Amino acid sequence: MKILAPLTGALALFSTSPTLALEYGPLTAEFTVEIENGSLFESTDPANEISDTYTTIESAITLAIGASSSLNASLVLEPITDATRDRAFEDHGLYAEELYFSHDFGGAALQLGKFNPAFGVAWDEAPGIFGADFAEDYELTEQLGGAVLVPFDLGASVNVLSVAVFHADRTILSDSLGRVRGQNNISAGGVANTDGPESIAAAINGAIGETTYNVGIQRLARGAGDTHDQTGAVLGLTHTYDLGRPVALLSEIAYFTDFGGTSASARYGTVSVAAPFGPVTVSGTYSNRDVSGARTDHLASISGEMELAPGLFGSLGYRWAREGTDKNQTIGTLITYEF
Repeated sequence: MKILAPLTGALALFSTSPTLALEYGPLTAEFTVEIENGSLFESTDPANEISDTYTTIESAITLAIGASSSLNASLVLEPITDATRDRAFEDHGLYAEELYFSHDFGGAALQLGKFNPAFGVAWDEAPGIFGADFAEDYELTEQLGGAVLVPFDLGASVNVLSVAVFHADRTILSDSLGRVRGQNNISAGGVANTDGPESIAAAINGAIGETTYNVGIQRLARGAGDTHDQTGAVLGLTHTYDLGRPVALLSEIAYFTDFGGTSASARYGTVSVAAPFGPVTVSGTYSNRDVSGARTDHLASISGEMELAPGLFGSLGYRWAREGTDKNQTIGTLITYEF
C-alpha cells in the first residue's frame, strides 16, 4: 500500500488551482504559479493601508529510487519579508521548504530529512484568498528529523497515523536565494529550535464515511530565551453535502498552552463553507485567535473563484479583521496560470 502521498480533504472538490505536472523517467514534478495582490484599503491605523503584489511559485519534485524509495523536495519562491510599504514583486526569495528521503515498507512509511510534520489542515484547506490567514500561525514547516506514517482501515476508508520527531532546520537549507533571509541559528530562539530532535507531533488524518477528520497533538521544546515548552492539540472536520450542488463545510479548533514558549495560552477556531454557483465557487470563512493577555482577533472573509480561460483562473476576495486594536479591510485578487 502506497502511503507516501498525503491525504486530500473534502474541499479538494472545489480546488480550481491548476497544477503543471512533468514526468521524466523516475523524476516527477508538479508546479503551481500564483500572482496575488492584497490591498488593505481601510484601517483604524492609516499606517496599515498598503498594497502588496507578489508571486508564489511552488514545486514538488520526486525522484523515485527503486519501487519503494524516493527523494522528495518542495521548493518555494515567495516574498520572505512582510510588506511595510506599497510594493510590487519585491523581496522574493527561493528556499527549500522540504528535502527528505522516504521509504514505503508496505505497512508503514519512513521520512528522514527536512519536512513539514502533520498538524492540522485549516492552514492549507480553508477556502478563499484569506481563509487560512490565522490558521497558518500553527502550521509546522521546515523541521529536521524523521517521521513514521502508518495506514490503518476504518470501515471502507484508509486513515494514516503519523508520528514525527524533529527540531527546526538550521542547515544551509534554512537560508534563501535572491532576497536573503539568513541561515537559522540556535541563538535566534523559538520553540523547536533546539540542539537535537526534542520536539514531537502526532496526528491522524482520515475519513469516516463522507466526513474527513484530523486530530493531532504536539510538544515543541523551548528554544533560546523561551521559558516553557509549547504543547498543543488540534481537531478538524470537513464534510460535503449534496444540496442540489455540493456544499463543503470545514471546521477546526486548536488549543495551545505556553504558546510560543511563553506562559500564555492560545485558542484558534476556523469555520468555512464553499459551494459552486454556476461557473463561480463562492466561499466564506470566519476565524478567531485568542491569546491570553491580548484582545481576541477576529477575521471574516468571502471569496469567489472561476476559470477565466483555459488554464487561467481568477479569484476575488474581501477580508475584514480586528487584529489587536486595529480594524482592517482588505481586497485581494489572485491569478493562477497553467502553462
